[in-house]
Amino acid sequence: MITLDEKYSSALSFVLSNEGGYVDDPHDRGGETNMGITASTMRRAYNDGLVKHTDVKTLTRDEAAVIYERYYWQPSHACDMDSPLCTLHFDAAVNHGLGGAAKLLQRTINNYAAKAGIGVRVDVDGAVGTKTLSALCQCLDLKGNVSLICEIYCNEREKYYRAIVESNPSQAKFLRGWLNRLARNRELIGER
Repeated sequence: MITLDEKYSSALSFVLSNEGGYVDDPHDRGGETNMGITASTMRRAYNDGLVKHTDVKTLTRDEAAVIYERYYWQPSHACDMDSPLCTLHFDAAVNHGLGGAAKLLQRTINNYAAKAGIGVRVDVDGAVGTKTLSALCQCLDLKGNVSLICEIYCNEREKYYRAIVESNPSQAKFLRGWLNRLARNRELIGER
């Protein structure tokens, strides 16, 4: 049995491999980042007492781990999911924010339930709470096909990336990198 710490550690390693190091691209809507942590998130972590400084450039892996657990892993409820879905959802929460990842999960649940022929539906409201988690559990308990859920999640994420570019063509320069990230997510679930 994988412990929560092992599950988080594995998911964190995956996310950090996707995020890389320090970046300050003026066209990136996230602004200045290091290991995927934005300068504003760094200031928040400092104000919350999670880190002892606000310089995103000097962020350490250990500091990033604390920030990710507190601001993404726990509040996204990735911690309540089994692998590999927990890693996919955590990676999406980091890349799209908690609300964006929640909407991806909710669309995934609705699409999966429709394909599996089970009467489960959740509002796509951008908040993972008891209704969303209960619906996810129902889907897994009734049909148990986590691979299909993960596949649908990745498909929803690809649609989301493409919609970003469609609504804001200046973001097209990032599409290739986003799709490469998504390819690594697909590899994680054994899909090519």
